[in-house]
Amino acid sequence: MATGDEPLHFRVLGTFEVTRGARRCTPTAQKQRALLALLALHANEFVPTSRIVDQLWARAAPRSAVAALHGYVTAVRRVLTPGFSSGRASHPVLSTRPSGYVLHLEPHQLDLTRFRQLARHGQAAVAAGDCARAREIFTSALALWRGSPLADLRETGLFDHDISRLEKEYLALLRDRFDVVLCRGDGHLAVCDLEELCGTHPLWERFHEQLMLALCQAERRADALAAYARAYRALSSHAGIEPGPRLRALHQAVLNGDDPFVTGHRHDRALSASRMEPTAFP
Repeated sequence: MATGDEPLHFRVLGTFEVTRGARRCTPTAQKQRALLALLALHANEFVPTSRIVDQLWARAAPRSAVAALHGYVTAVRRVLTPGFSSGRASHPVLSTRPSGYVLHLEPHQLDLTRFRQLARHGQAAVAAGDCARAREIFTSALALWRGSPLADLRETGLFDHDISRLEKEYLALLRDRFDVVLCRGDGHLAVCDLEELCGTHPLWERFHEQLMLALCQAERRADALAAYARAYRALSSHAGIEPGPRLRALHQAVLNGDDPFVTGHRHDRALSASRMEPTAFP
């Protein structure tokens, strides 16, 4: 860092936090904190002033919004770098561009960047057939989450879209991790977690499918059939749809007493299913 101090670390996967070593550098004023959170979500990207104003004031910005934004930027810079003078050529982290700003962060400085890097590495391990390594990487990625993203800013309503997107990324990685758990034949370890996810996110068909597979691995076929019945009711009541072809095919296989993990199919299932999206979102 240009200041010669420890690097800043930004965390958006939970309560929004900025720290420098043991020192907290999160702005206390809500608009300043929201500004910095927005820039962190788009680290190393140019964010136009117009976009910032639209988001911070929910498209009902006063005439003084741009002037207020300039004041927020100055205040945020001083929080991030105590003693910083606006007379300097540029701030070491938060720089001004024509009609906008850029927050410059290395990958290790933002938990979201690290999460996405680990997700890609885990998916590469799955593609290489190394389910054990993928499981380890996915677990490390999920450990970066400290709760609901931007939890302290949720009530503002300013980040509804961002929070929804991040939560879907989290659920998608959970789905991928359960695929590699099943790939290794450890479905019995995932039953309780999958039951909870099916109740919380009833429209994610893949979780219902994974629960049925996990119950089969635990030699609980009757419970797997009961899980399908619950999935059918949940999908029809929440979205007015029936289970998709994959889930129906799995149900039929269990009814027939067939092995749902046919020879050579287990890893292919984990690999292909990890790329699938849920039938519908809540």
